[in-house]
Amino acid sequence: MLIGENLFLMSEQGFKKIMVFLSTDVHPSPFDVLFAYDTGVDAVVYYGGVTAETAGSLILDTMFPRGPEGLKYTVVFIGGKNYDECLKIAEVAKKTYFKPFVASTIVDPAGAFTTSSAVVVKASSCLKAKGLDPAKAKYTVLGGAGRVGRCIAYLLAKLGATVVIGDVLVEGAKERAREINEKVGAERAIAFEKATDKPENVLEACKDSTVVITAGPPAKTLLPLDVLTKLESCVLVADINATPPYGVEGIKPTYDCKAMKKLPRVTAIGALAIGSFRNKVQRALIKKAFETPGAFFGLDEAFEVARSLVS
Repeated sequence: MLIGENLFLMSEQGFKKIMVFLSTDVHPSPFDVLFAYDTGVDAVVYYGGVTAETAGSLILDTMFPRGPEGLKYTVVFIGGKNYDECLKIAEVAKKTYFKPFVASTIVDPAGAFTTSSAVVVKASSCLKAKGLDPAKAKYTVLGGAGRVGRCIAYLLAKLGATVVIGDVLVEGAKERAREINEKVGAERAIAFEKATDKPENVLEACKDSTVVITAGPPAKTLLPLDVLTKLESCVLVADINATPPYGVEGIKPTYDCKAMKKLPRVTAIGALAIGSFRNKVQRALIKKAFETPGAFFGLDEAFEVARSLVS
């Protein structure tokens, strides 16, 4: 059978929705594969250990077999734990596509884009419910040099807020602040220049902030309760860690803009509330990618999708 005949038969029968998952991890995350299926994708083709050097040929082989019409039903998903490599792969994809061979593409390094978007939208909504302007609040992001933390800090700075980046890796915090300020064109990100691995340093990093967000690894408390009780300016905490012990001592992962039982003057958003909304964001992204052939969804686009879900 000729290629042209094959494409004709496929268009007659209808194209399947296929996601091509390019992961920087040796073993692509089952989370993203299963999530795609549960969102209505017919098939997921996944590749592990992908780099910017190897991505080009995979993208080319994705572009042509279904023709321009079939490519409307093809989404490239770029993920994995190597944040910087994901961004490089995304740039390779942009340079490789040419009209009419452009696949909708989603970039989400180990969930960093969707999670950070969910955190910022949830925190903003909670502040508004309390009569506060999210753009005028001051934030501290603990674990701010990591994948999710750096994205949270960027989105907050983009909104116009002042954000302190605290981390055990001080040089990483400084680098993130430089990157963010360059992107937003203003000095809104401030690197806290002490490692936030001691209670006294955490207290100093958070002392003037309205909101403290913990974006650390699983089972790691970044904000002890005895420190939080001393933060007189803090009215809201949010935590992405769903594995006990949680990032904020005394928080419950189910808290959804709810007063903390152990410190009622502070409202909290827990990891499960954030995760539930994050899942809605990823589901909406996948659906939108199939509905908008040739579209690109990075961090800024994921954030706009997240905002649209609460407007």
